[in-house]
Amino acid sequence: MARLDTINLLIPSQQHESSEDLQSQIQRVVVQKGHFRHVTERSLLAEGLGKAPLDSDKKASHEDDTQIDDDEPQQKRQERLWKRREEMIERLSYAQNEILCALDFVSLLISKQWIPAQGSMSPALKDSVPVGTLAGRVLPRKPLSSTAQRQLTSASQGWRAESFRSASEKLSSASTRLQKGAEREAEYWAQVTKLTNQGWMVSRLPHDRKAIGVHFGVSHSAPQFRDRGFAFLRQLNDGSVTLDQRSAQRSQKALGVYIVRDTVKTGFYLFKPQKTSNRSAEDEDDITQQIMQMRDSLFEEELFYEICREARTVANQGVHIRAQAVDVAVGTKYQLSLVFGEDLDAVISTNTEDNLIAEFVAVSLRLLLNAAHEQNLAKRSRKAAPLTLKPRHSPEYALIRPILAHLRHRAEAIAFWTDCKEIVRPFAKAGLQVTLDIEKSTTKAFEALNIEAPSTFLSEIMIPAKSRFKIGLTQNKAFEIGLATFLGPPLFGSRYEISGLDFGFVTVPLAHPETREAAVQAVYQMFTLGLVSHIESLTKRISDGLSNDARKDNAKKWEVSLPHNGELTLCVAGDPVRKIVASVRPGLIVVQTRSLERGTSKHEIWSWTSDGCFSAGGVNGAVNPVTTFNEVVTKILDTSS
Repeated sequence: MARLDTINLLIPSQQHESSEDLQSQIQRVVVQKGHFRHVTERSLLAEGLGKAPLDSDKKASHEDDTQIDDDEPQQKRQERLWKRREEMIERLSYAQNEILCALDFVSLLISKQWIPAQGSMSPALKDSVPVGTLAGRVLPRKPLSSTAQRQLTSASQGWRAESFRSASEKLSSASTRLQKGAEREAEYWAQVTKLTNQGWMVSRLPHDRKAIGVHFGVSHSAPQFRDRGFAFLRQLNDGSVTLDQRSAQRSQKALGVYIVRDTVKTGFYLFKPQKTSNRSAEDEDDITQQIMQMRDSLFEEELFYEICREARTVANQGVHIRAQAVDVAVGTKYQLSLVFGEDLDAVISTNTEDNLIAEFVAVSLRLLLNAAHEQNLAKRSRKAAPLTLKPRHSPEYALIRPILAHLRHRAEAIAFWTDCKEIVRPFAKAGLQVTLDIEKSTTKAFEALNIEAPSTFLSEIMIPAKSRFKIGLTQNKAFEIGLATFLGPPLFGSRYEISGLDFGFVTVPLAHPETREAAVQAVYQMFTLGLVSHIESLTKRISDGLSNDARKDNAKKWEVSLPHNGELTLCVAGDPVRKIVASVRPGLIVVQTRSLERGTSKHEIWSWTSDGCFSAGGVNGAVNPVTTFNEVVTKILDTSS
């Protein structure tokens, strides 16, 4: 029976002369014993006792292999095993290196007392460090004196206090920095929120989430201006928000409107946006002012760009482009000059009308551009057009054409109104009741010119400008004159439309004069026919005043011979014996009477102007200036009866 205090040691087998490295040994073990994943505690115990591994272990191992084989492909399983093998070899190599280093250190340490320890030293250590250079011994602890102990205690307490003081200062400075940073961030985000509440759209950049910017451009404008309507928001040291320096340095240009008459500027207007009444002065801070200035400057630049685009298409309408200006010929009396620049020279003029025209043009241009943006929004909300390989051309906005059409229409209407007043003026002195009215046109005039207006607040200015003149003649007859101006198809200018009128002896059809001169001549013709109709009514009145017997015995009869020439003829038994010719001329009404009998050349000429009645010849005695047309015609008819 063996003693309890004895220890059984295994005698290591004698190593082979040709020693193998660790990697080779591991490979040999894997070949002889199989993979390490098959090694279990039970199999090791059985191998140590000299028994074969249990069937259950083999069965479990076989089941594991089958399950692994079934779960993953062979190639992936092999790759995973090789990867694990490389990791294991790497760790074993690292452990072997650590063990050898520890062995070298221990061998060097004890090599001074034990000579056999030199055999376990590596050749590299022997070459670099001589044997026996390192030794170890235990030093006894030397007790310190009370004075040194007090000094060490005092020094340690001082350093500890200094550490606490330094930590306190660092914590205090960090707290101050955090407080200032929090205040800066609070001020920054408060101003950003304020911009959002004011209606400005603030967003981050997709490629830089830390950068924040404000959108001040119109989202429905042209792409080259829509993309420029964005500016970065920078944070100052005090936390306030400011615009990026590159964005804030943009030039502040504006579009001014000048009225030029005979190369002299007689009117000027520069549009300045008004502050809203519900926004106080505190709300209008520096950042808001900068954003509004940049928005207005970008809007003005887009406005001038679109005006230049349109000016190229309407160059035949008297529109000329210069370097930084566009000149528009309204008529023969004045022209518009649209100048784009930073510092525009203001014109001090006493001509209120020209200043109002300049203001109308400046405000209308901006409203029309806003209307174009609304139309772009409406187009985007509709169904998209089919895709095509050809690039779509963006049409020019109608900015100059509507304004120029209305200005030319106004000038044309004033000129025609002046001509009509010149025609009507002598009728009052002649005692003839005629009327002249002007009003905005209805659908009765120019029914063929019905252009659908867009559903905007500027629909009236974007359709052809129309006016209607109503002229009332004697005998309760009246006709209308329509005037329309449009710088597009089908007019390309101003056109007139004169309604038809039935005088009884002649019917005047609907006419479409193309010029003001032709329309004025048509009005002269209408007034002449009106005088003929009035004279005819006087002849009928005199004839109706005769008795039936006298009417039968009277062989004289007035007939309208040439109505368009204003001529009435007195016929006796079918033969003309006398005629009356009435005509209307500029500022003048003329009535001529002439005898057609042989051997006589008696004629009389009566005329009416704005000063009264005059006789040009053949009239006996003095003529009273207040003599009326009816009195003269009645006298002529009585003498001819």
